[in-house]
Amino acid sequence: MSLNVITVEKEYTLAVPRAKLFKFLTNDLHQHPTPSSNAIHSVQHFGDHKKININVSGGETHSVLGKLEEIDEANFGYKYSVVEAKDFPDKVEKTTHDVKLLEGPNGGTIAKDTVSYFYKGDVPPTDFKAAQDKVHGILKHLEAHLLAN
Repeated sequence: MSLNVITVEKEYTLAVPRAKLFKFLTNDLHQHPTPSSNAIHSVQHFGDHKKININVSGGETHSVLGKLEEIDEANFGYKYSVVEAKDFPDKVEKTTHDVKLLEGPNGGTIAKDTVSYFYKGDVPPTDFKAAQDKVHGILKHLEAHLLAN
């Protein structure tokens, strides 16, 4: 069965400096994740994919099974794919994220996330707000962790 694709863009503004956020997201989180009481709960390896269990607010843990696909250090960008996550829509086979980190206000960061949803069937998923809210919540938790360290 072939997959269809729909692409959505979202921006997130964070108080963390771009270089610090980029290092954490591309190196600490994706390439060399290690459990930490504040951000990363646990890591499991499945071939070239990693299941990263991220601590989020209220003691909740959010699991993401994915893979870092590409890093563009010169432009503070990276691409990763997700094949499984908490509350992943049934019709969605995978998502790819093309993230660009830009200089934000007051030394912070504007994260531009272009997400491609690869889905089964003829009708595309339409409720992206829940997924975007989940990403925003995770980023805000990581922001608090990075500002404290």
